[in-house]
Amino acid sequence: MMSTLTHYLYRRILGGIVMAALIIGVLVFVVDYVELSRQLDGEERATAAFILYLTALKMPGMLEQTLPFVVLFGVMAAMTQLNRRSELVAMRAAGLSAWRFVTPAAICAGLIGLVTMTALNPIAADLNARFETTRIALTSANGTHAGARNASGYWFREVTNGETLVVHAGDILAQSSTLFNLTFFYYRLDETDSPVFLHRLDAKRAELLPGQWVLHETLDTPPKGDTTRRDILRLETSIAPSALVDQISGRALPSFYSLPHIIAENKRAGFNARQYQLQFQRLLALPLTLAAMALIGASFSLRLVRLGGLLSLSLLAGASGFLLYFASDLLEALGTANVLPPFFAVWAAPFFALFAALARITILEDG
Repeated sequence: MMSTLTHYLYRRILGGIVMAALIIGVLVFVVDYVELSRQLDGEERATAAFILYLTALKMPGMLEQTLPFVVLFGVMAAMTQLNRRSELVAMRAAGLSAWRFVTPAAICAGLIGLVTMTALNPIAADLNARFETTRIALTSANGTHAGARNASGYWFREVTNGETLVVHAGDILAQSSTLFNLTFFYYRLDETDSPVFLHRLDAKRAELLPGQWVLHETLDTPPKGDTTRRDILRLETSIAPSALVDQISGRALPSFYSLPHIIAENKRAGFNARQYQLQFQRLLALPLTLAAMALIGASFSLRLVRLGGLLSLSLLAGASGFLLYFASDLLEALGTANVLPPFFAVWAAPFFALFAALARITILEDG
């Protein structure tokens, strides 16, 4: 059974994390609302209520992104409050070690990470996809075509039967796997691994169905010979609609449960699945990351108030949290560039932060 003291510590730490989540959430909500209002200025349908709705759709995803700092500042606030009320002094006078204070913080953070990974992340991915679809439909010229297209369009690649297919699409329909103004380039590699052009296929519109492309109003142009026109042409493909939409739509990365399947699909289709592998490892490491953030916050909040220097230690704890964040970003960038394997690129920073926090607590406790 959990002792009364342990139950009290869990309650205070959770209360601090919830309060930090509310404060950071309100700040993020206000900033996002102002930014969306600026982006949608001039749109007739973009009323204040509609922008509030769009901002609310983004909030679970934003909360997921800011969760490490929510845990860091929440644990620091809870521990500092216990310190100011001399409750930590009373606990130490009763013979309790610092590990009795910091263990509930690490366990709470780890459990929050598990809940985020298995429950919040799928909800955030779904709501963010709904946000992107609604925003694109609102800002597009005719309400159907995507408005976030980059200057060069969209490019895809597929390898089948020794041939390489490169697809360029001018625009997409955000609500489905439909592409517009497409060009298919077919080529193969010769004995010297030099590309040899085979033929070109143009289409005004295409739908990507499971296992096949359905092309409309096509022009087939071989290197030599006449151009062939077809109203409808069907082509086999290993590209799944989910992989294609995630590749071209600019949405947030998929949810935790769909990532293993999408990684396999992208590899089979010849796409680079590195970003999905990093995202999957990042979600798996989230409980460890949050536990490390909690221990960092706790390790800088155990100094007695009467000794002074609590503000400087709080600032140092915040700086340590930001340092962990930037170190994680740097390692993941190396992972994206194929310099580091995904596992090491994601797990190295939280492991280092965890052991550094444990070392600091050990020095504070045992000298």
